[in-house]
Parts: sequence; structure tokens; C-alpha cells
Amino acid sequence: MGFAAFPAGNRNSGSFNNLGSNANFWTANENSSSNAYNRNFNTGASMNSNNNNKTNAYSVRLVKDSSEGTLSVPSLYRLLYKSYRLARKNKRNTRSQLKFELDLESNLLRLAQELYSRTYELSPSVCFINELPVKREVVAADFRDRVVHHLLFSWLFPIFERQFIFDSYSCRKGKGTLFGINRARGFLRAASNDFHRDCWVLKLDVKGFFMNINKDLLYGFIMDGLERAKWSGVPDIDLCKYLIKKIVYAKPLDTAIFRSPPEAWDDLPHDKSMKYAGDERGLPIGNLTSQLFGNIYMNKLDHFVKRELKIRYYGRYVDDMVLVSDDKERLVDAIDRIRKFLKKELLLTLHPHKIQLQPAAFGFDFLGVHILPYRVYPGIRVLKNCKKAVVNPDNDQAKQESRINSYEGMFNHLNGTSKIRKFIADSRKPQ
Repeated sequence: MGFAAFPAGNRNSGSFNNLGSNANFWTANENSSSNAYNRNFNTGASMNSNNNNKTNAYSVRLVKDSSEGTLSVPSLYRLLYKSYRLARKNKRNTRSQLKFELDLESNLLRLAQELYSRTYELSPSVCFINELPVKREVVAADFRDRVVHHLLFSWLFPIFERQFIFDSYSCRKGKGTLFGINRARGFLRAASNDFHRDCWVLKLDVKGFFMNINKDLLYGFIMDGLERAKWSGVPDIDLCKYLIKKIVYAKPLDTAIFRSPPEAWDDLPHDKSMKYAGDERGLPIGNLTSQLFGNIYMNKLDHFVKRELKIRYYGRYVDDMVLVSDDKERLVDAIDRIRKFLKKELLLTLHPHKIQLQPAAFGFDFLGVHILPYRVYPGIRVLKNCKKAVVNPDNDQAKQESRINSYEGMFNHLNGTSKIRKFIADSRKPQ
């Protein structure tokens, strides 16, 4: 059976006008109780969007309006509420959050309307220097924008999760530092045949990773991944594209509120600050989307190492890489090939002072611990930072308790922690 399309034409009332050259059709998008959107199809030209009274006698809607977006304001509101619940988790009592929650329903509705009409703009971020665990610049998004980050993350993550290798650990459900540590221990055991033969460990790091991410390359990688997956599970492709471009190409420091004094940046290397990144590079550390985008950016390298270099025991947490093999020459060759790949394909630089190749029997540092055959000890920096956290507690009691609990949780899985755990226990005793 075939289908015949109606000829182009429109009518406000009575008979059709402009037959063969113009047509108006109602869309699926209602604007209010009295008005709705319609599409004006001009032959040989782009579609125009109009917001007209429902009493106009346009033809009944025949197709869903894809250019205005498949998500209505009410649908966006529901999704934003779920994203808000995720954004507030473990982020209670920040200034921007409390301000947002004072009039929660109105703020979510306004945000939904802005996303629907594509008038959404990022709010000023807060920029400061964080001294622990290492000195770094943090550009924290306003809570309102974090809600949008969670919305976009919920669409992108399921797609790219299927494209990532198993052994990338950052910002992935069920993975993280402890998972990465245990995988590295497994690499060591497998490559050495349960410590019956010698093997080697190669540690690599990217110089100024987040500040040197090329925005055009990143945007291309995201689009390629989504096209490969045919945008599976994305409810509004046009809005998704809009948000990706808005966040990837943002210039947060242009409108940022600086909470640290200017001298706090004096001893921070230029490749650790967005102040020196330029318009074409850099992602702010501290945003959920930056963590996901970092994984997407490095995914090409992950597959290169696994498929081209044939390194079986390889893992990565953000830009920290660990490779284990019983063939030393294969690892030596991998250094140069990875260096060239990073420079050519990702416009990144392998950190020349953080290349470490050594026998596994000597042990190696990874994700804050020192891994040896049969034992894993907390790293010196972790112990030092834990003691600082105990001696100089945060004024926010809930935040302080969370910090100490996270250290205790980590120490429960490590060896040689009896002294530091006693130090923590003693600090909790009434003075």
C-alpha cells in the first residue's frame, strides 16, 4: 500500500491558499491553553515556527515537531526534578543550592522553559584554589547549572559507558579508586603468574590534562560517539546537541566569582589553570560533565593501547595510566608510541617527569597507595593529608565527618594502617 502526501497549501479559514507552495500544520507542542506551535512549510525554504491561537484552522498535526524538541516543558520539568535530586545528593547547604531551593518549583519551571526555548545561559561559577590533596584550581558551577549537568550526564553516560574499555575507572558506576587499585593488583598477579616470574610496571601521566583538552576535538569525539550509537536513549536530540555545545565551549572564568586571593595562583603552574588555557582549550575541574568528557577524550587512547599496542594489563584513572607486562621491551616501545599518539591524535603531552618503568617487585604508586606483591600500603601523601584533616578540621561538622569517614573506609582495605587509625580514633575522644 502506498501513501500520498497532501499538496502544499495553507488555510486560516475556508479553502486552501498558496496551493503548491506553502502549508501550515499544527505540531505536537502546546504553548498554553489557548495557543500552540505550528510549522510553516515553505517549498524550497526552511520551516518557520509560529505560536498561534488554536482557533486558527490550520491542518491537523500530521507529524511530531522535531525542531522544537520532542520534550515539552512539563516533561523537561520532570526530568530536571530528578536531576535536581541527584545534584543535591552529598552537596547540601551550599549557598547556590539553598538559593535555588528557596523557590524550587519556580526555578525548575524557569529552567525547563529556558531549555525548551533554547535561551538557557550558564550562571557565574565560583573559582578558588584547593590545597588538598594537591594544589589545584577548581571552577565550581552554580547549583542551577549542576542540575543541567546531571540531566545531560543521564543522556550521555549510558551511551559512552558501552564504548569505554573496562579498565577506565573515573566517574563510572561501580568503579573508582578502590576498584582501580584492586584491578592494578590483579594485573600484577596475572602478569607475574602469581609472582612466579618477573614483570614490569609502567606509570604514565598527561601534562596539564584538563587544561589542554582541545574543545573542537572533544566536541567531535562526543558527536561521533552519539552518531555511532544512533543517539540511543536520548529523548531530545536537538536539546542534547545544544547543551553539549553550550558546556564544551563555555568560558567560565569570564564571569566567575573568585573566592581565593590573586596570590593563591602565584605558585600554580600555568598548565593547571584555565587562566592560561585560551579559548580553544580547557575544561573546568570540579564539574560532573568535565569528568565524563575527560573519559570520552581519552577513550581513543584506551582503545589504541588495548588494540594496537596489545597491552593486556592496562588501566587508567583520568590521566594516570598503569601498564603491566612481563616483557620490558614492549613497555619501553609503548612509551614512545603513546607519546606520539597523544601529540598527534589528542594534542596532549606525555609528562616527561612522570614516566616510571620499574620491576614490579619494587612496588609502585597508583591512586594514592603503594602496591607491592601481597600487600598494599597507603601513600605518603594520603597519610599526610589525613593527618592535616584531623588536626585542622573543617568548620562544617558534617563535611569534616564525611572527610574522615572516607579516609577510614579506604584504610580498611589497606595494610599497615593501625597507627593512622589509632590517630583518628584518639582525635575523636573527648578532650
